[in-house]
Amino acid sequence: MSKIRSTDEPVGRMAKLMAELYYFMAKEMIDKLGEEKGKDAVKDAVTKFGKARVKLMKEEAKEKGLKINAETYAIVRDMPGISWEKDPNNPNDIIYSPMHDMWEQLGGEDIGALYCSIDNILYENFNAELERPLCKTIGDSCCRFIVRNKIH
Repeated sequence: MSKIRSTDEPVGRMAKLMAELYYFMAKEMIDKLGEEKGKDAVKDAVTKFGKARVKLMKEEAKEKGLKINAETYAIVRDMPGISWEKDPNNPNDIIYSPMHDMWEQLGGEDIGALYCSIDNILYENFNAELERPLCKTIGDSCCRFIVRNKIH
């Protein structure tokens, strides 16, 4: 097991536990189904999870009378970001992620990278384009999020 302590900040602790659960479930799928089918199953599950999250966030946006765009996503986002640390000199760069921290401790960054595709699903469904040229799960020093509203 990884290092999670009761004294850790609660949102970060839950993010680490969620990442750990995801890791063990995804690893089991890959081990039992084989590399290709297992990764495909994990990607499908992440996509379904993302779409389920989007549905509820869009419902909340509608209840609040908000347009579906990147700004609204930031308002109705279901996962608090308080445990993720941004680079003070470049707010597009996430320099610490509790989920990445967990996957790194478990030696499962490659499996964690499959989960990171959820961000594209979330932003896409809020009429935004996400470009992530850097990602910690593939060895970069940060996760760089460049988000633009789609032009219709």
